Amino acid sequence: MREPSQYEAPSCETVGGDFWYPDSKIDAKSIEDTKYAVSICNRCPHKRECAEWGINKEYFGIWGGLTQRQRQKIRDQRGIRLNRENDVA
Repeated sequence: MREPSQYEAPSCETVGGDFWYPDSKIDAKSIEDTKYAVSICNRCPHKRECAEWGINKEYFGIWGGLTQRQRQKIRDQRGIRLNRENDVA
């Protein structure tokens, strides 16, 4: 599995910002940040690959258009447990 840093021209490459890691509290700003990040992911040719990376490697943030909670639900369904020591925050 390639690391996202190895993707060719991912949509997120030219967009910096903290919105990739929205606050855990649910408020208008974190909801808007999440929507914005997901909209960028939805246009990316690496969305599926990045989502799989996130499911298997990342606890925090938006990866492949999936939130932390969405990825956790998929991990639970697949029986995947993350080693939190190796997570990239």
